[in-house]
Amino acid sequence: MKGLWVILVLLWSSTLLGQTPAEQKDYPGPFPVKGPIFNSEGQQIAEAHVYPRFVEIHQLGKGKIGRVGVMPEQGWSKIFIMREKNELQLVGHAFEGQIFNEKKEVIGRYFWTPTYSYAYDLDGKRVGSTKCIAWPRVCSVGVAGFLLGLLEPPKEPAL
Repeated sequence: MKGLWVILVLLWSSTLLGQTPAEQKDYPGPFPVKGPIFNSEGQQIAEAHVYPRFVEIHQLGKGKIGRVGVMPEQGWSKIFIMREKNELQLVGHAFEGQIFNEKKEVIGRYFWTPTYSYAYDLDGKRVGSTKCIAWPRVCSVGVAGFLLGLLEPPKEPAL
């Protein structure tokens, strides 16, 4: 009887978040926690899917385009931004409120609170925001990386 109640509570919480058990895969409970991503005009253009160990960025109409996670590097924990097409490709990282591209050049900044996260370009103009109620720092980095263009396909060189 106790197991039945646990199953009912999990199904109920999943229903509240608009997810079916098949969408949850290996993460029981309310994962992914979803947060809308807004551009500078306040229009929703993507969604952050927050899991216990990483955040996925899903662009509206295109699906999953990138992932952000924390990995140790030389004794430090770093937040890495990866583009996802057929395979994961490292495209940037974050450190002390700054977003860096793969050439280690600063391309923008991010700022987060426990609820809202904001991305800014190098001129200090807000390029967008999100509401991430779970893992806000990593979510903020992923959203900023997306809004600053790190998850876009590489541009074809001009001839």
